[in-house]
Amino acid sequence: MGIRKKFFLISAAFILIILIISYSVMYLYFYRTIFRETVINQRTNVELNRRMADNFMESIYQTSVQLVSDQALGEYLSENSSNPMEIIQARLAIQDQFAHYATHQAVNSSYYYRSTLFLSDLLPIAGSFEPRTLDDNPYVSSNSVFSNSRVKEEEWYQKTLDRNVYVFLNQDTDEICIARKITNTYYIGPYDSNGTAVLVVSVASSQIESVFSSIPITPQSGYAILNDEGTILYRSNTRTSSGIYDAAWKESGYGQDSEFTMRADGQVYLVNYCQPQYGIQLLFVTPSSDIEDSIQSPLGTYSLIFVSISLVILAGIYIITGRLSRPLIRFSDAVAQIRDPRNYDPAKLRISKERELVMLENSFHKLIENIRIHEESEKRSQLRALQAQINPHFIFNAMDMVNWLALSRNCDDIAGIVSSIANMMRYSITDADSMVPIWKEMENIQEFISIYRLRHNSQPILQTDIQEREIMIPKFTLQPLVENSVRHARTAENEKLVIVIRACRKETQTIIEVHDNGRNCDAETLNRHIRYEDTDLNVSSGFGIRNVNERINLRFGKGSGIFYSNGANGSLIAHVVLTGDGKWE
Repeated sequence: MGIRKKFFLISAAFILIILIISYSVMYLYFYRTIFRETVINQRTNVELNRRMADNFMESIYQTSVQLVSDQALGEYLSENSSNPMEIIQARLAIQDQFAHYATHQAVNSSYYYRSTLFLSDLLPIAGSFEPRTLDDNPYVSSNSVFSNSRVKEEEWYQKTLDRNVYVFLNQDTDEICIARKITNTYYIGPYDSNGTAVLVVSVASSQIESVFSSIPITPQSGYAILNDEGTILYRSNTRTSSGIYDAAWKESGYGQDSEFTMRADGQVYLVNYCQPQYGIQLLFVTPSSDIEDSIQSPLGTYSLIFVSISLVILAGIYIITGRLSRPLIRFSDAVAQIRDPRNYDPAKLRISKERELVMLENSFHKLIENIRIHEESEKRSQLRALQAQINPHFIFNAMDMVNWLALSRNCDDIAGIVSSIANMMRYSITDADSMVPIWKEMENIQEFISIYRLRHNSQPILQTDIQEREIMIPKFTLQPLVENSVRHARTAENEKLVIVIRACRKETQTIIEVHDNGRNCDAETLNRHIRYEDTDLNVSSGFGIRNVNERINLRFGKGSGIFYSNGANGSLIAHVVLTGDGKWE
């Protein structure tokens, strides 16, 4: 990938990250702002509707107060005459008084709701009124007076008598009904503990929006009207299921919390609760999806502006990076055209006068010169190596001649030692730093032991315990260790030197031990010598134990090398640890 493209992609990724972070921050900012604004608006809406509900319920309460405290109405209700004309006059007077209070005490009463007064059938005058229910009122008038004989056993009527005020939904007429018990203080007729009458104000569900504020906070927000029992009487937004309001009612602790958020049907809702006067409750809910939808418009505009600015910035970066990287690209092209450092033209690298590029050109020129000098030196070394190969071949030929002469003159011992020396020399100069099977290393050690026996007239014993003959080790890993045992081990009197070599594999390691029966050799001194610490040992030339340890470390890495330990009887054990397969990295 070119430097210009890489720089451009990095810049684009950086701007994309900024865009994502900025989008997230702005989303959170807009969400919090609009959520806070929605909360404030809903609180305002709740308070407005609470006051409107209070006013509405207060008008009904004032009507009931008038009916309770009206002396004339009490006298009419107490009428116990058997004269038909007096009964008719009393009935008409009751209807007029009721119509007067019901019409004038409530604002726009004839438009929004109808009022019905059910007189107790214990009143003598109640017999002159028709027994009707809320469902079968045949009159157009919005104010009617009936006997309670047909409704007094109904559930709503009984609850009104128990609670004085009861709000319920008349599903047959689709009306919300507010019922109040009336006990006229001037009534002097037969006593009834359940009062003299029950006032019912019925509001059609279609007219509820005229009673309350119907402006929604968001498209999906709405409110529900509940009675004291938590029964839903009305929902302003039918798209919000009654189950949401039921869940909100329970979540509020049945009217304990006035404002909270809840999760229902996989969505979060903002909920407000209030309780106006006289037996009704209001729940307002706004789904968070409405808040998120209202965020999209300003956030979309912001994102469009930011993306446009980002594209302009990227185009500018692309142009600028092209101008900045052009000299470097031309320099790399000039370098790529160099095929032979011996005959390249330095003038072709003079691409720019920028200080950094001039320094780079000079450094590259020096590097080319160093490569040229190194190549010439390497060729001279190869020539010397080719010349050096002549001498070993001459020596091998000469030793073969000596071996033939010794055999022809029956000097078998001389022939044997000459053959062993030739084999050892061949092993040492052929790929001296290569990996070999352990059995080849053992053959070379046998040659060394043979020469040593003949020269020193001693009989060291070599024993092996090798589990796998094909274990690969570097050349001259074991021969220097055996040579140290032969030269420096001091055995007990009349005891032959015994050298034991053991080798095995353990998981990813190869463990080799070289054990001799010598005495009085301190293993820790040898270990400190390997670590290049000060000791009283004399360092000899050739393949010493330090040399072997360093070669193992270079080839096998950390955890590999040589360390010594003493046996129970003071004998010396050399441990060789080879980790991995020994391949060059």
